Amino acid sequence: MINLPTSAFTEAFLGTSFQISYVVRDLEASIRLFTDKLQTGPFVVIEDAASDRMIEYRGAQSKVGLSLAFSYANDVQIELISVHGNGSSPWADFLNEGREGLHHLGFWPENYEESCEKLEAIGFTRDCAIKTTDGAISSIYFKAPASLGHFIELAPNTAGRVRYFQGIKALSQAWDGDRPVRRYITREEYLSSADCVSTPVE
Repeated sequence: MINLPTSAFTEAFLGTSFQISYVVRDLEASIRLFTDKLQTGPFVVIEDAASDRMIEYRGAQSKVGLSLAFSYANDVQIELISVHGNGSSPWADFLNEGREGLHHLGFWPENYEESCEKLEAIGFTRDCAIKTTDGAISSIYFKAPASLGHFIELAPNTAGRVRYFQGIKALSQAWDGDRPVRRYITREEYLSSADCVSTPVE
């Protein structure tokens, strides 16, 4: 299992939360691979995950259809992304290049703007911004140097994000193999459900 270093510098730079994100062509088959073969689950699926988001990608704004599936393998969050349609986006372009699989690593640093500036200072470039309907930044994708081969995503570690992901992590920690998939149309539907446990997890 991948674990982040625990130095004070790393915590201040990237934070302690860590996500591995895959862009996949067949979301259901990918979920089955994790739940049936890799014994990782359950997955919380948000069917309409981007209806309240605006994508700014390489100088253009667009709306993109996304379904997202989340689970945890120990302390590492697993995200599966399924993109609907072929509009320009970092996910559609990835698939259109004939690729599938690992797309980015995600982090939620406490000092968000400072962490963004540090990434840019070492050669990463802002390639895509995801914004909420009120214009707030939900996350930014940074294009990495070629040797890394994938994006780095930084997202503000807001109270809403903490609650959202703590609920999924708690489900994973308690999972006994039952109900390997929990489906919701929107993020808000999940947050108001019994699956979203508010008890903090370590």
